[in-house]
Amino acid sequence: MLEAMNKKIIYYFSGILVALLLMLCISKSDVNAETIASDNTTAQATKAAISIKTSTGKNTSALQDVSYATNISCNESEQITITSQDMMQGIYIEWAKEPSKWTLTYNGQTMECGTSGFLHEYVAIPDGATSVTMILSKSEKICGITGYSTGILPADVERWKPTCEKADILVLSTHADDELLFLGGVLAEYAGQEKLAVQVVYFSNYYNGAVIREHEKLDGLWAAGVKNYPVTGNFDDIYAADLASAEKIFGYDKTLSFVVEQIRRFKPQVCVGQDVNGEYGHGTHMLTSKALQEATTISMDATKYPESVEKYGIHDVEKTYIHLYPENKLYLDCKKPLSEFGGKNAVEVAQEAYKKHVSQQWCWFYVSDSYEYSCADFGLYRTTVGNDTGNDMMEHVISYEEQAKQQLEAQEQAKQQLEAKEQASVLEAESLSARQQNIIKDKNILKIVMVYAGVIIAFGLLIAVYIKNKNKKKQNRRK
Repeated sequence: MLEAMNKKIIYYFSGILVALLLMLCISKSDVNAETIASDNTTAQATKAAISIKTSTGKNTSALQDVSYATNISCNESEQITITSQDMMQGIYIEWAKEPSKWTLTYNGQTMECGTSGFLHEYVAIPDGATSVTMILSKSEKICGITGYSTGILPADVERWKPTCEKADILVLSTHADDELLFLGGVLAEYAGQEKLAVQVVYFSNYYNGAVIREHEKLDGLWAAGVKNYPVTGNFDDIYAADLASAEKIFGYDKTLSFVVEQIRRFKPQVCVGQDVNGEYGHGTHMLTSKALQEATTISMDATKYPESVEKYGIHDVEKTYIHLYPENKLYLDCKKPLSEFGGKNAVEVAQEAYKKHVSQQWCWFYVSDSYEYSCADFGLYRTTVGNDTGNDMMEHVISYEEQAKQQLEAQEQAKQQLEAKEQASVLEAESLSARQQNIIKDKNILKIVMVYAGVIIAFGLLIAVYIKNKNKKKQNRRK
């Protein structure tokens, strides 16, 4: 019997030991999983070694030569297969022209892409894949395709957000590079550092000329911290020596209509445009500056350009700044370090972004805040919220994000107040009900007391009558 008991004790403690070992293994497994996950989130993604083949057997070397100047043409329904020995977390496509919708297939799954028409398009592959296939819905031209391994993507991989629904600041740039040369301080400070909704609108497009500048504008904007995809007008890049020439080439009414439509569409709180005198005298700069100034005074007039009123409604811009405008001066602090750019200042950020405009590096002008075309020098042309007291374009203006936050907080506060009021009403009703019940109870108690009192009084009277009658009988006997 003692031996059997010893065996049970041994089995009991052996079971406990095995359970502890299993718990230790599971715990270690969890730690390793967390470590691996942590390593994956901190590891830097690299360009994957990929192979690209088309369903028609085209030469695809141009897709990996890192040049916007070369491309391949693909037909409708043509398939492009990208394979890699390493797992790819996404592919980056540089189209020769903004694409139509297309389909990506991988691991038996299908994804619709190209819905935003981004010229530079990053497509994330949620589960990762070693082979993906692009299926085109229309004929397209493609400059480059790059696959990326798992990890944190390089900073220059452009993951564009759609255009702003509502813009805190709308920047009207005549050409690709003007937004950096003359307005770069605005982009670095408010888009890159402050993360405001900054919408860049270009007047000129280059699809009928130097197409490479369409790519350069995106690369430059991304480097300056802009994340919302820009809008480009349907105006070819044609040089105008003066304002009259620009108005003749592009048409002032057509230009004004375009600018008014952008204001009504994006409903900016602040607009920023170029110099009245065209910086170095460019007639098209003068044209867009003149159009912006007039547009901000008529965009709230429903009788002007009713087509855009029907699409977007009207809008009144709170503040409008013009580059180098001589009145109500504002000088951006472009020398303070910006934490979002590793301590670089706005001038340095804009200078590096301007280098992305490779085709324009032959030009004599440059990015600076200390020469006649300073990217820090602006004047407040129009305001509905008062003049500035400092050097902040957003002074007296609350960003749309902050407005939404305040509205949400106000709604939450109103909800809490309503709930508190309802709770107070419930408590008051309960209290009233309790008081009424107490009154009823008190009345019932009073009735009972009165009944008891009546009974006692009646009983007392009976006793009194009895005693009286008894005494009366005694007196009669004595007689």
